[in-house]
Amino acid sequence: MSEKLITLVTLPYSKAHILKMRLEAKEIKCELEDLYLIEGTSSSTIRIKILEEDIKEALSEVDYLLGLKPDDKLKKEKTKVRQILVPVDFSAVSEKSARLAFNIASHINAELVIIHSYISPAKFIIPYGEIYPYDSSLLQDTQQADKNANKNFKDFVTKLAKSIGKQKWETVTTDFILKPGFADEDILGYAREHQPKLIVIGCGGDKSWSGTVGSVTADIMYNATVPVLIVPEEMTERPVTEFSEFLYATNFDAKDFAALDKLMDILLPFNIGLTCAHVGEPDESSWDLARLEGMKDILQKKYESKKFDCKLLMGKDVLETLSSYLEHENVDVLALTTHKRGMISRLFNPSLAKKMVFHTNTPLLVFHA
Repeated sequence: MSEKLITLVTLPYSKAHILKMRLEAKEIKCELEDLYLIEGTSSSTIRIKILEEDIKEALSEVDYLLGLKPDDKLKKEKTKVRQILVPVDFSAVSEKSARLAFNIASHINAELVIIHSYISPAKFIIPYGEIYPYDSSLLQDTQQADKNANKNFKDFVTKLAKSIGKQKWETVTTDFILKPGFADEDILGYAREHQPKLIVIGCGGDKSWSGTVGSVTADIMYNATVPVLIVPEEMTERPVTEFSEFLYATNFDAKDFAALDKLMDILLPFNIGLTCAHVGEPDESSWDLARLEGMKDILQKKYESKKFDCKLLMGKDVLETLSSYLEHENVDVLALTTHKRGMISRLFNPSLAKKMVFHTNTPLLVFHA
């Protein structure tokens, strides 16, 4: 191949070769280029380049591979080991969330997958019609977008690895995905296809990307089918082994125990206690206490090695009561389930909820039950 080569996507080695086979089956020529994100280390990351004229059809193949579009002919790749998925926007909070994700991955023997999506003219300017006027500046703009994204990604990974330490960095298998696209679609598509154990995402970094309700972070939180750990910008950074207490907010839903099973699957490798809390009023306190004790007994019998507590928090306003508890108690993570639509919708109103979740130091773990 000679002229007008553009970068289609950067993928882990195994996925790059799967994509190469799919492209060649469609008679789309491509070149694979090793990408050494960190000098002096072996690379398992491949940059895939194609001719500009093939961009439209080739991008469809990328979407199929990463799970953005259904494809009956594509057999889902079974993940042999657990994965932690970390979307990044190169902000400081992305570094913080990536370090936390690395720390979790190192303790549960999981792969760390770092993904970044960026706007590329080749994908977002080319119309869907078969014929379009050729824009002579399109290739130059696309190449510049690719160049900037690759440089920023490499700088981010290099800085991340340096902050973790080379020896420790090499103990965890790391994969990298860099592609043109919309961040929320790409993250959710990858999660549907590959079912990572956890998505760790920062909140409060790039304001156009993850800083406001209704943005990428909120979309992932509401729509991901796997647990999502949201890392606030102002969270005090420390190793996950120093976490001691998760707070699970329960409203005695029928799906609580299914939700708690998922939560315990995350907590079991760590020495972290779990407190189930319910916000109630005085006239219902006796019944609420009985249900909390019953929940505690069931959990203690099922998970004998773990420490459990159940607390009734008295208050008329759920948000104010939980917020006050988080401020005064040693809680490392607040856990909620998205099937509690009433609680979730109240948590993300523009005032107190936004302050509680997006502007406190307490990470939020959200998952479907």
